[in-house]
Amino acid sequence: MKISACVIVKNEAENLPRWLSSMRSFADEMIVVDTGSTDQSVEIARAGGARVLHFDWINDFSAAKNFALDAATGDWIVFPDADEYFAEESNPRVRPLLEEYDAHPYLDGFIVHLVNIDVDTGALLGTSAEVQRIFRRAPHIRFVGSIHEHIENLSGDTARQMMIAPGLTLYHTGYSPRIIKGKSQRDLELLLARRARGEYARLDEYHLMDCYYTLEDYPQAAHYARLARDSADRPVGSENRPHAVLLQSLILMGASDAEIREAYDAARAALPEKADYPLIYGTYAWDQSYIMTACAAYAEGIRLHEEHYREGDFSAVLLPTAYMRLGEAALLRDAREEAILSAEHALRLNPRHAPLLAAFLRIMVAVDADDAALIEILNGIYDREADAAFLASVLAGADFPLAALYYD
Repeated sequence: MKISACVIVKNEAENLPRWLSSMRSFADEMIVVDTGSTDQSVEIARAGGARVLHFDWINDFSAAKNFALDAATGDWIVFPDADEYFAEESNPRVRPLLEEYDAHPYLDGFIVHLVNIDVDTGALLGTSAEVQRIFRRAPHIRFVGSIHEHIENLSGDTARQMMIAPGLTLYHTGYSPRIIKGKSQRDLELLLARRARGEYARLDEYHLMDCYYTLEDYPQAAHYARLARDSADRPVGSENRPHAVLLQSLILMGASDAEIREAYDAARAALPEKADYPLIYGTYAWDQSYIMTACAAYAEGIRLHEEHYREGDFSAVLLPTAYMRLGEAALLRDAREEAILSAEHALRLNPRHAPLLAAFLRIMVAVDADDAALIEILNGIYDREADAAFLASVLAGADFPLAALYYD
């Protein structure tokens, strides 16, 4: 059994070494199709052991990817984007998985769990998806769509199937803050140009929603989020995203309480197990000074997160704020010990977030904690030497002079 790892690139010198390292661990051949790089992508690919081919760019991602498929010789294709790579523990699992299912007569490929992370910090961005990245090399399996291309079974045989890949996780850095807006503007222009020609594709509403949301055009994001929410076509594993984007867009554009509540109730009814929605709504309610409503929503979100969390879920990003707000709410009831414990829990979830640490310090001031008590808690969370500069910078503006000196 032979595995071909394929990718199309244009100016991916930053990402290619990581992609090559991941693919090299299981692939028999690596094919890099260059579409016009002006950086060192071609040289990096060749030095990394890949076969490099050239394709004249025609504004069609599927055409370039199908060119790579035509050049591949493997029994199985692994086709992550250049800004994707397998988690370290997943690399050694790829080949055994394909060997196990190679003889399955109707299995065309695998759907892989993809987690978005920040390329600069490695932090989870709170979004994930299920993506088709592993499939057989077969004439009936081809990419379709000039943009937001995807694999389709062109055989007409509905018995053929894709299954969830157990134990595999892909990391994706393309949604990193310093990258995503440029990509979204490019994608939006391509999508609108295609629609101007009278051409439509499934998932257009979903992708337009994402583009407008990233570009902070919240009325348009809300419009397309409603269309995507109500459509039968949604990416596998991302059924929750239109609800979340609609709810957040309405909040950010200053919609009425009634409209926001309607979107929230619809989201909860559609996907009652998702922790994202009550955590998002809890923060909205808190900001509107609906403290009891916020606390109830936060508590529900925490419960759902504990029961249903999967790596990459947005709830992990929202959880620290929920715990910190619950700490602040406890302080309003003069439940001091509860306030400290909740705020400390928030800080443990995201210790390098300066605003969160500042909020924790405000709670410690409010409960009349002394410097020694603060230092004891911080030493249980941080490394005194490695985190000293971070702690000193935040403590410099707080009412704990001895703690500030301790970490300076």
